[in-house]
Amino acid sequence: MTAVPPQGQAVTITSNNVTVRYGKILALNDFTVKVPSGIVGLLGPNGAGKSTFIKALLGLLRPDNGTMTIAGRDPSDDMGAVRDMIGYMPEHDCLIESLNAVNLVTYMGHISGMLKKDAIPRSHEVLDFVGIGEERYRDISSYSTGMKQRVKLAQAIVHDPAILFLDEPTNGMDPQGRVEMMELIKKISDSDKSIMVSTHILDDLEKASDYIIIINNGHLVTEGKIDELLAKKEGQKMIKAVGQPSELDVFLTSLKKAFEVRSAIVDGGQASIVLINKDDGNYIFKIGQESQVQIRAYYPERASLEDVFIGTLDIDNANEAEKTDAASPGNKIEGGEPGVN
Repeated sequence: MTAVPPQGQAVTITSNNVTVRYGKILALNDFTVKVPSGIVGLLGPNGAGKSTFIKALLGLLRPDNGTMTIAGRDPSDDMGAVRDMIGYMPEHDCLIESLNAVNLVTYMGHISGMLKKDAIPRSHEVLDFVGIGEERYRDISSYSTGMKQRVKLAQAIVHDPAILFLDEPTNGMDPQGRVEMMELIKKISDSDKSIMVSTHILDDLEKASDYIIIINNGHLVTEGKIDELLAKKEGQKMIKAVGQPSELDVFLTSLKKAFEVRSAIVDGGQASIVLINKDDGNYIFKIGQESQVQIRAYYPERASLEDVFIGTLDIDNANEAEKTDAASPGNKIEGGEPGVN
């Protein structure tokens, strides 16, 4: 799949036909994407290749094939210059809990190349920005999860990087803390920073991001400006249906044959399906009757990011399954006789 850079936005990160293997495991599979500036959401299920992509961009691993650039520089060949441009907020605990926030952020600024005399006032500046007050003089071990997340953001921006990688920035925070964290991220973006956010809390990302990249099984599934991905297409409808899981599967399969299904969430005996239908709903209700499911609601709908995410993964996984079935030995013809499934 070839990625096209969005008009009017500078491309800060590129990945061209990148393949990364861990032994027999294919983590990135001919992965091609052009990442614009602004707040970009990197989405995908566990094991999709998100962390591998970030590690390759950080120069922590070298791709088996393909090329990557950050602001025109290859992280594999120019690691020092690339890391100077990057701030990284990891998901896992990375703080030295015996230090207080001032000392930790100052230390991170120092090892990022700042002079100590510059790092100290800058650490106070970024701690003010993230909302850490007098607590900055207490050991980090006494901090709540939300406070630790704020300190992790502070250390990521202390050296004023041009590009930020934020991995689960709202992890463990209460709803108000999540809102405040996303507001901070938007303020950082307003200062001409490029920010890639990897998170499983799609509602947070839907409110803050400019662009979305969805990755699955190591390859690009879809990408685009979030307003365009979520835009209400002409004829876009929401279907709410109930029935036995097997009947709902038959219903969804039949709908995909007749309509453009944009997303589908099937949970137990309930289904929420977004599709495009510019005609009346008679044929949809006919499919429902034939599949023995009850259609409880049918109305115009604007998709959510969760709808787009789950729907695109469903379609991608179905396509991958079809490829696997087509390539299986039972589907091959040998000696002029049909294969046996």
